[in-house]
Amino acid sequence: MIGIGLIANRKIKTKIIDFVLLTILVFSLGSIPGMAHEADNQELMAQVFTAAEASLGDIGAEDTLIITDIGSPAESYVFLDDFYSEFYGRELLYTENLLVVQNARNAPLWFAFFNKSSENCTYIEVSYGDENEVSYQVTENIDFDTLSESSESVAAWNEKVSSKVFDGREFAILTISNAWATGNLDYDLMQCLELHNHFCPGVSSGFVLANWMEENYPLEEGVSYTVFSCPNWCKEDVFVKRWDATPGKGGIWVSALTDEEIEAIGNSPAGIFVVTDKKAGTMKAVVLGFDFDVVNAKCGAKEDDPAWLSKYLMDLWLMDRENWDEEGLVTEIAVIDIDEDTLSEMKMSGVNPYVVLGLLNPAGNGNPSVDNSELMDQVFAEAEESLGDLNPENTLIITDIGSPAESDFFLNDFYSEFYGRELQYTQNLLAVQNARNAPLWFAFFDKSSGNCTYIEVSYEDDTEISYQVTENIDFDTLSKNQKSIDAWSEKVNSSVFDGREFAILTISNAWATGDLDYELMQCLELHNHFCPGVSSGYVLANWMEDNYPLEDGVSYTVFSSPQWCKDDVFLKRWDATPGTGGIWVSELTDEQIEAIDNSLAGIFVVKDKNAGTLKAVVLGYDSDLVSAQCGAKENDPAWVSKYLKDLWLMDPDNWEGLVTEIAVIDINGDTLSEMELADTNPYEVLGLLNSPGNVSA
Repeated sequence: MIGIGLIANRKIKTKIIDFVLLTILVFSLGSIPGMAHEADNQELMAQVFTAAEASLGDIGAEDTLIITDIGSPAESYVFLDDFYSEFYGRELLYTENLLVVQNARNAPLWFAFFNKSSENCTYIEVSYGDENEVSYQVTENIDFDTLSESSESVAAWNEKVSSKVFDGREFAILTISNAWATGNLDYDLMQCLELHNHFCPGVSSGFVLANWMEENYPLEEGVSYTVFSCPNWCKEDVFVKRWDATPGKGGIWVSALTDEEIEAIGNSPAGIFVVTDKKAGTMKAVVLGFDFDVVNAKCGAKEDDPAWLSKYLMDLWLMDRENWDEEGLVTEIAVIDIDEDTLSEMKMSGVNPYVVLGLLNPAGNGNPSVDNSELMDQVFAEAEESLGDLNPENTLIITDIGSPAESDFFLNDFYSEFYGRELQYTQNLLAVQNARNAPLWFAFFDKSSGNCTYIEVSYEDDTEISYQVTENIDFDTLSKNQKSIDAWSEKVNSSVFDGREFAILTISNAWATGDLDYELMQCLELHNHFCPGVSSGYVLANWMEDNYPLEDGVSYTVFSSPQWCKDDVFLKRWDATPGTGGIWVSELTDEQIEAIDNSLAGIFVVKDKNAGTLKAVVLGYDSDLVSAQCGAKENDPAWVSKYLKDLWLMDPDNWEGLVTEIAVIDINGDTLSEMELADTNPYEVLGLLNSPGNVSA
């Protein structure tokens, strides 16, 4: 706790100065929209917190929720360490007082400070670059009961929504803050809101469906889900976050259905959940329905209520688990035994998975137990016993804390240990996403020695370190000759890091170079390993931004067909989540790829609201060029060749010629809607592929 103590002491020592600053801010900031205040890079976060305190009073752990998109807008990550310094300096807790939501790169950097006791919320936007300043600030009371108590209060808040008093984020901030204030907002659901960036019945329905699946088809060892989210709505982002079912890892496949197809299937279809049990050798397609009519009938919303009112009432009703057994809410439409060939067919572009299933016609090691509160202290202590002091210059910690079921219980203790050693969020930590039935693990890497201590913990009946090992993973040492390569390959085969050898070795060594772009690291959080597939997505994303800039009013919709690991970059970097309709995923046959272009990487639809245009940009990516230039040999094991490719791709000077523009086609909204349908192949819609798989004239 040394680091937090120092921060707190520093606050006490500067109490007089802070008081003066607060007084100035009360008179100069207040709640005047658009009033700008310059600050240097180090002062901006302090100014944001001070401005919030000027409006709300002390920011304390009992009453405060901070919602922010810090880390998502381009280069906003430079403020992360200062933000967390201010946050932990006020003894706030990660799981109790913070929600960091994902956003697009061209979004503003914003903060919403909500005080539960007063129900007041201070919304702040900042600009940064040439001048660092608070560019917009306003304080509003957002108590839902007050705003919804009469037609006059409803109309008054509607007017503020229309005028975008929170710059268009009124619904997200109001619903999340009020739900949090009830004390009944499940932290597992809050984690899903991080990805989806707002709270709506679509996300709530996904949370209900996810829990239903886990109760009826438990995520035991060896069990995994593959989701065919068809039809699509906001629910998809729950599956991506909760089950690590990302598009880039083939965990989720997204397409739409026509109204006629939905009616033909019946029971309000919500999607197909393929349950693979490796131990039993079985595969089942579980088709579920979710009926929003049940929610509408029970939640208390009236027909003429505005969306912010009715949707919050629906969310509030769905937050109560006792309502989940309501008859008709979740239905099991069908359970069908399938095999690998059927699963592969369901993934194909232009193939409707319900047709494939026959549900729709083609026409339509162990240590003594410790107390829960001591476990994170023991994990850090064991790492220091093996590696020496964990310091900011040499330490990288990779962990999946927060993803395995109920591991969020340890988050506050983890960050207490982390910041107590004066480590930095952006410099010394990579918290990767994982599945709920994965183990809770930590990899502590020391750059100066190349040593890595891998630790797994159990926390059910006994809370303990269940496995621990230390290995040297310096890539140059491991790859210097055939003998060293064989020795590490043997450890990989024996799963010395429980199957995470590749991820830990590549991420740690890339970080140790000092050249691993933090924006690429953010993508690795979602993808949870470093591979040339992710690197290719990073190259493609940068190419798009260079050639079709994300200016005001511009957005991308991705048709990831063919699918590979690249897709998780788009989801993270552009907030192109399945639940928001930002990414559509399907597969192509080898023949279809060859007919279009062997380097085919996908379709990127560029929407410019200001210009009123839609362009379908079809891109190719030359992976052969990487193989030829990176220095990998043909007989190298995958961990050698893939890391060498990643290392080569980390240098933007090498990107020339990797991406090609196969076609640019002006389209309209109807064409885009047709491209989204399960029955259609987007390349056929664009006229780049005939139905049999040949290039069109």
